[in-house]
Amino acid sequence: MTGVTGATAVTGDDTGFAGSASGSTPRAVLLVLATAALVGLVVGLIALAATGAALIAMVVALVVAAAIAALAWWRSAPLALKLVNAQPADPLIHARLFNLVEGLGANAGVPQPALYVVADPGLNALTMGRSPRRATLVVTSGLLEQLNRIELEAVLAHELSHIRSDDILAATVAVGLFGIFARPARAAAGAGPSSLLASLLVPVTALAGVGLQLSVDPHREEGADITGVHLTRYPPALVAALEKMQRAGTLVAEGSGSAAIAHLWLASPLPPPATERLAWLTGLYQTHPPLEERIEALREL
Repeated sequence: MTGVTGATAVTGDDTGFAGSASGSTPRAVLLVLATAALVGLVVGLIALAATGAALIAMVVALVVAAAIAALAWWRSAPLALKLVNAQPADPLIHARLFNLVEGLGANAGVPQPALYVVADPGLNALTMGRSPRRATLVVTSGLLEQLNRIELEAVLAHELSHIRSDDILAATVAVGLFGIFARPARAAAGAGPSSLLASLLVPVTALAGVGLQLSVDPHREEGADITGVHLTRYPPALVAALEKMQRAGTLVAEGSGSAAIAHLWLASPLPPPATERLAWLTGLYQTHPPLEERIEALREL
């Protein structure tokens, strides 16, 4: 009943990882270019209507599109860290975290990610970045405090599998493109369909929510569950971790940005909508399958 730290090391295809194929790169490039072009076009049309000068409108559209593409590509990960007030993990205070990530990463052939901690009692974790070599792994203090070593190892193996399969880029750039609209969407839902706020926010946040759904593979978390347990060779550890997370709660309240990066967390960090009005709108920003389904699938292994 040991994880990878106490088992025979496994490498290559034996881990269940097929190798990095930059799976999310084409999707991410398409999302960034399409979104930047669409927003640039809309802004350009507004500028054309306001000025009547086609050249000025074209320049404005190009500048806006380039700015959106650059910000989404290079600034989404730093923005996500800032939104949840994540701080660099301390090698002394968080020695167990560093040791487990180092061991798992060596077995999976994954570069060491930057490690951050969010001071929050909720049990959750996420991985993001532009590539496996520029990846960042974030855990909550609650996760570190409440999971035992084997359970924490299973969760970290899940997160490292995102890096190994290289599915983090599209989900990361989606923070800057679409995730930032999650809080306005929840505000619009709370305000009700007849309010001026909802009238202004619903169309934009709904489109952003659809974009987020297109950005994230609907089976992303289940896939990471499976490849993660192939790495540790001990499915009950992840089952126990997910059950503990289910009981203790996965809500992450630190900062105001949890909604913007909700799709990156291992489990949903958001509470249910305060009202049923326009609940479908906030549902567009929920990309996680229920923990019950994931636990049941792991038990079948």
